[in-house]
Amino acid sequence: MSIARIALRIAAVEALRGRTTVGDRVLDSPNGALDVQADGNLRTEEERPFISIYTDAGSAEDITGRSLIENGTCVLVIEAGISQAMTELDKETGTTTLVGINIPASDQGFEFFLDIVQRQITEALTDPDNAWAEIYKSLHYRVTKIEVGGKRNTDDGQRLAGHQTRITLELIEDPVRGEPIEPGSPLGMFFAAMQSSGNPIYQAQAETMLGLVGGADPDWKVLQRRHGMTAAELRALGRGPVEQDEERITPELNRASYDVVGAGSGEVS
Repeated sequence: MSIARIALRIAAVEALRGRTTVGDRVLDSPNGALDVQADGNLRTEEERPFISIYTDAGSAEDITGRSLIENGTCVLVIEAGISQAMTELDKETGTTTLVGINIPASDQGFEFFLDIVQRQITEALTDPDNAWAEIYKSLHYRVTKIEVGGKRNTDDGQRLAGHQTRITLELIEDPVRGEPIEPGSPLGMFFAAMQSSGNPIYQAQAETMLGLVGGADPDWKVLQRRHGMTAAELRALGRGPVEQDEERITPELNRASYDVVGAGSGEVS
């Protein structure tokens, strides 16, 4: 799994948490939070209006060499759902209304609720004052497609409605193991936010991911990983350890001397 995909999903979850009508009920990759069954009916096990987020299909084309760090496009899926059970009763008027917006719990009201949440989602993800949204935006270059769909049904008298937004975007490349992660880079900001979140799960996840990336390997080793080159190909570029160095510990060339007949001698660095 791409580190950038994981980061994008988590950043989107945190960017939306507490910033829409559903409050903190923003779910990360839930199984079947809004599920279309084989019979065509919509199901959910959630008890309150919710947003769920996960990453779907991805594709990278026109890869240079043997690189495996290019992420290409990724589909970020954001679902919102509400059912009749997720309403509240106004005891003074006896009217059942939708949570948070005080309008009748009708089919029209459900659709209005989901449209409002969808707009709140776009506002939160582009809010310049939302620190997690800044991280989310920095993790991709551009959006190439937005698809919005809805699903509604009544099952055993239980109204349920949902919206799904699919955002196709171009992800940044994954970092190469052994290459330092700069604090101001997209992933540098992401890891810092995870570690300072106070959430032990996020902190453990950040530690796991940092075990796969970062470090301070020689430049030639980072170059070889980035392009998937063989040792022979690396040497053909004049980089890396000499062929006789089976343990690959030859230090990086910083300075050399030359002596050419008729051209003199000197040093280069």
